[in-house]
Amino acid sequence: MSTDKSYSSISGQKESRIAFKEWASVVNALGQGKQVLILRKGGIREEGGEFQIEYDEFFLFPTYEHQNKSDLKPEIHKDFEESLIKKPASELPIRYYVETAGVIHITDEKELSRFWPYHVWSEEAVEKRFHFGRAKGLFVIAVRVFEIPTPHLIRMEPEYSGCKSWVELKRPLSAQGAKPVLSESDFQSRLKLISPALLKS
Repeated sequence: MSTDKSYSSISGQKESRIAFKEWASVVNALGQGKQVLILRKGGIREEGGEFQIEYDEFFLFPTYEHQNKSDLKPEIHKDFEESLIKKPASELPIRYYVETAGVIHITDEKELSRFWPYHVWSEEAVEKRFHFGRAKGLFVIAVRVFEIPTPHLIRMEPEYSGCKSWVELKRPLSAQGAKPVLSESDFQSRLKLISPALLKS
């Protein structure tokens, strides 16, 4: 995917059934432009126990399972508490569509510190994820986030639950009219600060 795109909203009939599960408090941070990264080790149900970057574009699926205040930086604790208050009873709002801008795999723990200013997880949480499992390491995924004009409400289904990264929704959702939460120039400048290796050619 090229990084020279410049647009104010997603046009056309872009639809997808694919959604990526992430903590609701982190989804809020992504949606507010507080971070442009997703850090992922892998879900326990991924093939071979390892997370795979299967899709370049997807919706964000906010989850409330395993959210832990101590795994977030203190400045995000208020968002964490608000996410619990607003936890949906039966229908989940899908507000954001994502395009990946680059992926790198971190295998040296010393490299984690340079990503510290650019995400909302606590240092302990990141280190725990890095060391989890047989193979040490983390995927760092740079994402361009778009907000949908009107959130899609989806019914929670049993197959959506569990410790897995990807879910296939019952029906395709439209991303038409979604607007980027950060301008192109702001987004690109952040990627350059974080790591030139995240910039796709």
